Amino acid sequence: MTQSSSGGNELQRGIKGWQVTFIGLGGVIGSCYFLGIGVCVRTMGPAVLLGFAIVSFVIYAVMVAYAELLVNVPRTGSFISYTKEFLGPQWSIGMGWAFWCNWVAFVPSECIALASTVKYMTGSDSPVLYVSVAVGALAVVTIINIAAVSLFSRVEGILGITKVSVIILFIVVAIGIWLGLWGNENAFIGTSVNFGGAASLMDELFPKGSLIVFTQMTLILVTCEGTELIGLAAAEAQDPEHSVPKACKSVIWRVLGLYLVPIILILLVYPWGNAHDDVPIFADICNSYGLPIMGFIMSAAVFVAAFSCSNSGFYGSVRGMYGLATEGLAPKFLTKVTKTGNPRNCVWLTMTCMWVIMILGLVSQLTGALETLYASLLSLAGFTGTMCWIGICLSQVVMRRRLKQRGYDPKTCLKAKVNDKVAWLPLVAAIVQIVVLVMLVLEDQLVFGIAAGCTIVPMIIRYINVKRGKARDVVKANDKEKSFDELFPPLTEEEHKERAAAYAVEAARE
Repeated sequence: MTQSSSGGNELQRGIKGWQVTFIGLGGVIGSCYFLGIGVCVRTMGPAVLLGFAIVSFVIYAVMVAYAELLVNVPRTGSFISYTKEFLGPQWSIGMGWAFWCNWVAFVPSECIALASTVKYMTGSDSPVLYVSVAVGALAVVTIINIAAVSLFSRVEGILGITKVSVIILFIVVAIGIWLGLWGNENAFIGTSVNFGGAASLMDELFPKGSLIVFTQMTLILVTCEGTELIGLAAAEAQDPEHSVPKACKSVIWRVLGLYLVPIILILLVYPWGNAHDDVPIFADICNSYGLPIMGFIMSAAVFVAAFSCSNSGFYGSVRGMYGLATEGLAPKFLTKVTKTGNPRNCVWLTMTCMWVIMILGLVSQLTGALETLYASLLSLAGFTGTMCWIGICLSQVVMRRRLKQRGYDPKTCLKAKVNDKVAWLPLVAAIVQIVVLVMLVLEDQLVFGIAAGCTIVPMIIRYINVKRGKARDVVKANDKEKSFDELFPPLTEEEHKERAAAYAVEAARE
């Protein structure tokens, strides 16, 4: 049975098409971009380039699959709705709560990273300054997300443009360093930095072995995660049928340009063994080549990126929780929406949990109790975020399979569909990600245990509620939403023949 959301309100479409793109980039380009790339380079060596190439393929598959789902079966709950409809409520509740836990833990860590950046830039060791910046950042993010979604989208759009501009600036600076146009080398560097030794090319590419690409892949995945926020923004986007597919596809190419090109340049001008997560690798490169002003700009970019990622992450976690609630996978009171279209109860719950984690994180940082907190959060976020991507890919695969079982041809009945030549991509991408998660289990049992807990505990609770008859059915956000069964009812044999004939005529014309 399907019910309407209580209160009669729904999310408002206050996000413009170009802002949808930058919301996705806002989740991607956070402090983990500037700091996490350094961790990836140090951990994997030059093999990091292959790792990012594989992840770029995965992103492409996830985004085209997501666009197909969002346009053809539009639902407010986004990927949570799709995993429930196509993979079942048990898997959906596990993936949905893991996604929420991921951002609830990661947003405070971004605020703490922001405080660390201010500490590095000012040279101050004052714990008062450190705490004030972290707390202030989370407070501002909270206020923005309590307000109407139009304020969030405007702020995130401006921050997104700023981050992209800084990365483009680094690309220009790094090319100049490599060519010897500026910096303290004043000569063409070529491949002498990381590939000029006596070792073979394979040994230089994989100094820590080829398996490192897969065992540490989650570190790369987490630096690219956040693109799924586009789907959460779709429920509040203007003209989603056109803006969402466009945003999904544009993010793919922008991520390729914002990741692969800078990493190639990093490997050309910077010894991979010098990278670390205390200083942004872009700033470290500029400083090491005698460009302190550029180094300061790159450090300041971490401040903007951390705040932007916190802002996007707060938004994403709230909308993820709202999606769980509308699908009957979270308490019903979380489905209520204010007159301005804000799921305020979801905001309060998420905000409370984030502030608790913020306090714990600050205590651990100031006392030195958890020195590897940042790297651990990267791995944890990589695991839980990857599960969401797997859910998106498999949902699209199952949707197409059901269409064929009901007599439909995906080539003719779907809008914004995956190109026929690459229709195999989502399934292959899901398999690649599953392999990566298995490798993480072998590499880091603690992170796996925490991530598994975030996933399995909600599944167990729902199973108990189902047995007790307490489980809640789907609660639609509005009466305009239609399920897959309503949109694509089984065709009769006669209807199937008519569609096949029409498709044959169309194919002959082409």
